Amino acid sequence: MILNLATMGLVANATNLVITGPTSVGKTYLACALGVEACRQTYRVLYIRMPDLMRNFENQSDNLRELTKYRKRIGNYQVLILDEWLNYKLTEKDAKNLYELFEQRSGNNSTIFVGQYPVDEWHNRLGGGTQADSIMDRIIHNAYEIPTNETNLRKLYDSKKLKRFVDEIET
Repeated sequence: MILNLATMGLVANATNLVITGPTSVGKTYLACALGVEACRQTYRVLYIRMPDLMRNFENQSDNLRELTKYRKRIGNYQVLILDEWLNYKLTEKDAKNLYELFEQRSGNNSTIFVGQYPVDEWHNRLGGGTQADSIMDRIIHNAYEIPTNETNLRKLYDSKKLKRFVDEIET
């Protein structure tokens, strides 16, 4: 499955990718690996954490022209990786900006959503109502989902690294 994703057919078809699961299971690592492969295949890629995206929207909010320009620039990346997707509460203004961004990207470019919450919780985290319906419609109906398992890779890696370190000290 991962090798198929690495062919970047999802980008050619403007398909979204959803990677969900608990902390430290490798979601961001996988998304970034796909992003690097997309770069190697000369696609334009942007990785951004959701809090940073929302802060950038907020910083542009006083000037509608600058906000629209920023949203359009973000929308034109062939691959947009949104990490920490919906980890924080959104305001109605945030949801509106996301709607406009996904309206532009829908059917044109791929977005990789990386987050801890399963898709069935997104509607509520987007504020519910018709705005959330519209956002979900532009994301999910053209998305492939990769749920991860429960193995905490950071803990596993760090425990192996710690064991090697202790073994070196004791020998």
